Amino acid sequence: MKTNRNLALACIIFTVIALCGDLLLLLVVNSLRAGVHVQSITMLAIGGLLGCISIPLAYASGFAVMARVIRPTAKTMAAIMLFCGIGAAIIGPIIHAMTWMSIRSAIITGAVSSSSPMEAMVEQGGLLLNLWIIGVVLLLAISILIVWSGIRRPRAIPLWLAFLNPIVLNLLIGTLGSFSDIGRSYLVPLAPNLAHIGFFIALYWYLHSGKLQQPAYS
Repeated sequence: MKTNRNLALACIIFTVIALCGDLLLLLVVNSLRAGVHVQSITMLAIGGLLGCISIPLAYASGFAVMARVIRPTAKTMAAIMLFCGIGAAIIGPIIHAMTWMSIRSAIITGAVSSSSPMEAMVEQGGLLLNLWIIGVVLLLAISILIVWSGIRRPRAIPLWLAFLNPIVLNLLIGTLGSFSDIGRSYLVPLAPNLAHIGFFIALYWYLHSGKLQQPAYS
């Protein structure tokens, strides 16, 4: 139990660091869109390195904890979740690194898109968009497993935690951000990391509360 709590706390910290890395990349690209001069290359390097280092640690540790929580009542589901979590931990930093290099290339060539970051990524298409799609599919699979582990009998986690999964939080944050330009510029691209921070905090609180009981049939 204590090991799970410590890992959950660690993954919160790693995800906050990843969020800072994403925020630095967004500050650069959105400043360039607005025609504001910033120390772009330095900020890009710091933001890129923060994300590439912390994202795999956050996803691997976070979903490993979740898999350990549900394993006593759902071994197959736990194995699938761990597999998907490892996949997300591999694809996540690749997406971050490609975004970093894409912004750096845009600075060098002067071809900075006037669209919001996510719209520009969709317009660009190619490998980066395909990796995003794979990442979303993995996250959707993980979230479905989380929900199922909360509604099946015996329950591995309470319903409130099951429905605070990353996809639900991602959709809520993304929808909220879609109503304004600043939201589309910052909140929508940051939604995945914000959603994971929210979910991992909820998971940590659940583990810290000492209410983990398995199997739970109600």
